[in-house]
Amino acid sequence: MRILLLADIHANLPALNAVLEAGESLDCDAVWCLGDIVGYGPFPNECARLIQKRAAHVIRGNHDVRAMVEYPRQEKGGRKKEEYKVFVFKWTHGAFTPDVRQYLGNLPLEIRLEIGGKNVLMVHGSPHGIRDGITPYTSPERLLELSLAAKADIVLVGHTHDAFLRQAGSVTFINPGSVGRPFDTDPRASFMVLDISARGVQAKAHRIPYDMAAVEFEMRRQNFPEVLILAFAEARSPADVVLPGIRGDMAGAALAAGEHHAVDRAHARHVAMLALRLFDALQALHGYGLRERGLLQAGALLHDAGMARGGDDHHKSSRDIILEDTLLPVSERERIVVALIARYHRRSLPRPGHKYFSELPDHHKLIVERLGGMVRLADGLDRSHQGLVKDIEVEMFPEVVCLKLRAEGPVDHEVAAGKMKGDLFTRAFGKAVQLISVGIGV
Repeated sequence: MRILLLADIHANLPALNAVLEAGESLDCDAVWCLGDIVGYGPFPNECARLIQKRAAHVIRGNHDVRAMVEYPRQEKGGRKKEEYKVFVFKWTHGAFTPDVRQYLGNLPLEIRLEIGGKNVLMVHGSPHGIRDGITPYTSPERLLELSLAAKADIVLVGHTHDAFLRQAGSVTFINPGSVGRPFDTDPRASFMVLDISARGVQAKAHRIPYDMAAVEFEMRRQNFPEVLILAFAEARSPADVVLPGIRGDMAGAALAAGEHHAVDRAHARHVAMLALRLFDALQALHGYGLRERGLLQAGALLHDAGMARGGDDHHKSSRDIILEDTLLPVSERERIVVALIARYHRRSLPRPGHKYFSELPDHHKLIVERLGGMVRLADGLDRSHQGLVKDIEVEMFPEVVCLKLRAEGPVDHEVAAGKMKGDLFTRAFGKAVQLISVGIGV
């Protein structure tokens, strides 16, 4: 059986039309939809009716559920929900026609099928819940746990907008990506074609262009917030969009914020210099670019901003100060990343239940751990706040990263602190840290 597998349409009618047309040319026997038919886009009724007409099997997504309520709940921890989210829920709820409201309300949360002798489970998030997402970065251990809960041979999921095919034991997990709202900076609609038979499942990913101008026109006609329009155009989550009015010099803004909060300027700049030295030397290991380098620099320059508020939890105060600072030229999600880079420069390492960290997608959690690990280590290497470690020479081995510290004078305290504070770096990169002090010019 040849199946056109769709997910996360998000009321993007031009994208849905393009995908359904492609499915016909690819000789698909049936259309299956994994939810989030509505939300964020300007064509909720049209998309719902088209899916009702064309799809053989459809489940509800979290946005299909949440759009049934006009006023969304507050975020976890009592934080105020972003204005664009409030707009989306209220606008979509008000736009629903009675037939669409009834259709979405009657959709199941999961479907189990037997195709070609294979047990198939359709869920929006994961076998654990509608909002419990699976990504290409989900750990093999957690994927195996989910495979045991699935009680199926094939698990079809959406929600995270990440196209993938992954194996956990005998269970195959498949996500077709997002039809209407890709988050990978490629604006083309994403879908998969599945061939399921007694021999197993074959999945082929597809990306196709669509009329984005028609989406933008309707969003502007309906007075959608600019951040949502840019999110569609740039193929990003709204949390990752940097609005044109706040783009600028990240390092300069961080330095200005540091001045405002009376940060030890020399120490902050020295930690930033050492962290950036690590970043540049380890580029082949982490693969990040200039944007992540800027986030690292901002987090390093502001890691001690919380000292102005006093107390033993200044690392948490640094986090809160960065979250409150609207002048940093970063997206909503990048602000959280910078804040957590600063927060984890001391004390406990990131944990699943930690405030803000727990809400990040898996790949952003990894960015926090890797960049935070560099700042944490660099802070240890300036333990005395005297800038004694002038430079770092980095050598990489299979299980160890060797850092030769070019120092001016004894740096016993820095070496001891660096060894202690290399714990997050080791966890993030899977390599132990070896510190060797050498003199200037050696």
